[in-house]
Amino acid sequence: MSDVQTAATPVAPAMPAPKLGRWANANELPVIDFAAMSGSNEEAKDRVAREVHDACRDIGFLTVVNHPVPPAKIAEIFRQSKRFFALPLEAKMAAYMGHSNLFRGYLPMDQPGQKKAYRGKAIEGFQPHLAEERMKARKPHKNEAFQASIELSDDDPDVKAGKPLHGRNLWPDTLPGFKQAVLDYHTTMTGFTALMASVFARGLELPPDYFAQFYKKPLIQVRLLHYLPQDQQAALEGGDSRAHQDAGGFTMLQQDDVGGLEIKSKSGEWLIVPPVENSFVVNIGDSMRMWTNNRFASTLHRVVNHYGRERYSVGIFANPDYDTVIRPLSTCVDSEHPATFDQMLSGEALLFLYSRVWPSLGEPDKVSSY
Repeated sequence: MSDVQTAATPVAPAMPAPKLGRWANANELPVIDFAAMSGSNEEAKDRVAREVHDACRDIGFLTVVNHPVPPAKIAEIFRQSKRFFALPLEAKMAAYMGHSNLFRGYLPMDQPGQKKAYRGKAIEGFQPHLAEERMKARKPHKNEAFQASIELSDDDPDVKAGKPLHGRNLWPDTLPGFKQAVLDYHTTMTGFTALMASVFARGLELPPDYFAQFYKKPLIQVRLLHYLPQDQQAALEGGDSRAHQDAGGFTMLQQDDVGGLEIKSKSGEWLIVPPVENSFVVNIGDSMRMWTNNRFASTLHRVVNHYGRERYSVGIFANPDYDTVIRPLSTCVDSEHPATFDQMLSGEALLFLYSRVWPSLGEPDKVSSY
C-alpha cells in the first residue's frame, strides 16, 4: 500500500428538508387598526405608531386593517391582474421584462438574471440570500409576475440623463384599460406609502414627515403575482429555496384568500400569514432595517402554494428616490447601539438586487461612488 495520504474531499452539509409552516396566531403576527390615522387625535396616532414600531422590531411583519385604500380599488386591481395573466403567453411576452433594462413588464416563470447584466453596488449585510450558493440552489417555482413603476416620459430630465430605473413601463398590446388601472392603483398606493412612512417616523421618534424628503420621486413598484398550485413537495422546495428578505424600505401586500405566504420566526419556525379580506400585510425591507440600524427586522419569507388553487397577490414595494443615501437614523444610534455601517446609495443597491434575479438587456451602468 502507498504511504501517501490523500485528503478527503470536503462534503457540504446537506440542507435540512423544508417543512410545512403552521398558521400564525394574533400574538405572533399583529393586526393593527389604522382608523385613528384618518382622524385628528395625535395621541391616538402615536399609539398606532408605537404598535407598528413594536411589530417591526419584534417580527418585521404586521397586518393593517381600516386603511385608506377603498375596497373597490383592491377588487379592481385583482380583476385586472387576472385579465392579464389569462392572456396567451405570446401576448404577455409583448411586455417581456427582458426587452428593456428597467426591470419592468412581464416576468415569465423561472426567468433568472444573467451575470453579463449584473449592475449596481451594495454593502455587506444587504440581501444576504443573494449569496452564490443559495442562488445555485433555487428550485422551480410556478409563479409569473408583471410589474410597473413611476411612468416617466422620454423628455423627463432623469430619463434624458440616462438615470438607471427611470423611464417608461412596458404594457401588453391587447388589454384595454389595463395600463390605466395599474397606474391608478400605483397612484393610490403612493399616497398610502406616504402615510405608512409617517407612521414609521412617529414610532422612531422622528417628525411625521421625516421620510417625505426621500420619497419625492420614489421608485415605488407595483407587482402583480400569479402562482400556480404545486404538489406539496415541489411547493415546499420551490418556496424554501427562494425564501428572501425584501430589499427596499417596506412592502405592502394584498393577498387573496388562498394563503401561502409564510414568514420565518426568530425560533426558525415557518408561520403562515392568515389572509384577511381588504387588509394589507406590511413588512420591512433591508433598506429600512439598515436605516434603523437593525432595530427593525427584515424577515425571511416565502410562498408555498400547495392548496390546489391558483393564487394571486399584489405587492407594493415602497422604494425611496434613486439618489437617497441611507445612513443609520440618529434616534437608532447610541452607546449601546453604535452605527453598523456608514452609508448605502438606495438606487445602486436596488440595481444590485434586480440585475441578479431578473432578466434585462444588460447594459451595465456606471456605479456611483458613495
